[in-house]
Amino acid sequence: MRSTGVEVPIYLLGASLSTIEQAVRASELLLEHAPRGKKLLWRDLGDAGKKTVQQVIPRLDLNHVIVIGTPLVGIKQERARGLCLERLLWELDQRCVSRIFLESRGEALDLSDRRRIDGLRARHALNRETRVDWMRGEIDPMLWSPDIVLGTLGDAHVHHDELPEQITRLITEVTIELS
Repeated sequence: MRSTGVEVPIYLLGASLSTIEQAVRASELLLEHAPRGKKLLWRDLGDAGKKTVQQVIPRLDLNHVIVIGTPLVGIKQERARGLCLERLLWELDQRCVSRIFLESRGEALDLSDRRRIDGLRARHALNRETRVDWMRGEIDPMLWSPDIVLGTLGDAHVHHDELPEQITRLITEVTIELS
């Protein structure tokens, strides 16, 4: 979510797409940049750390799908996230992604996500064969990749910067209306 420094508040949600082999390589690379024993979080990095980690994005050899919900005005954050999650899962389904890992947000919020996914399946907006699992962020470094890309994109929105071409070519942005 970005509400400070942007003209209109936005909600960002994303996924990094990979094969098993790509995930192994990307995880190893991400672990090299993580604080010892902790997960790599964009918000915890200083300017120098962000610049270093941003340079890692092209080396991950992954494509990313980012959903930007706007405007984040007159709508609760959890509702905005739910709408972005629905669109993100639909986008992944259109790309024939067969397994999706979401970062666990705790039992109650994971259950809310499960209900939303069940609704998507009931409406045939998500393939019944697509497996969706939840993992804690500190367990799987691949969950850090979307955070880094979302942080990079969010900062670019705040600072009105263009992302380097070697990053933009890896990102598919989808904007949805939240109102």
